[in-house]
Amino acid sequence: MIWKYRAVNNPIAKRKWLSFCLILLVVGVCYAVYKYSITGNLRFTLLSLSFFSLMVFLYTIITLGKIRYYYIDGEIVYKPFKTPLSNVEDFEVDYENKVIRLKLRKPSIFAVKTLYFESDEDLEEVARFLRRKLGKI
Repeated sequence: MIWKYRAVNNPIAKRKWLSFCLILLVVGVCYAVYKYSITGNLRFTLLSLSFFSLMVFLYTIITLGKIRYYYIDGEIVYKPFKTPLSNVEDFEVDYENKVIRLKLRKPSIFAVKTLYFESDEDLEEVARFLRRKLGKI
């Protein structure tokens, strides 16, 4: 089973990526202020800050518009990393935000914990599949 989503069409994913990019901008501004306090060269600092801000802005546009794919191959959920379905203890479906949150037996940094969706049909199909696999019918 394969489905796709774009972060711009999912409110939770959009909030996650926008907050990440905002943190990048704040770090860049803090570094620019620090660099200005040390060097005193305002022209170079503003030029560097504007270039960095442009790069973060372009990164944000590309990240929000990029199509991401998930797929479940028998017993494993793939995103960029793998999570075996035997590790999934329970799951919670959020229809309003089009998200399925997986509760894992052994949490890992690289495990898929949240499944994002663009359409309600894909959300329903994956929720039915997970209920069937976990015996919650």
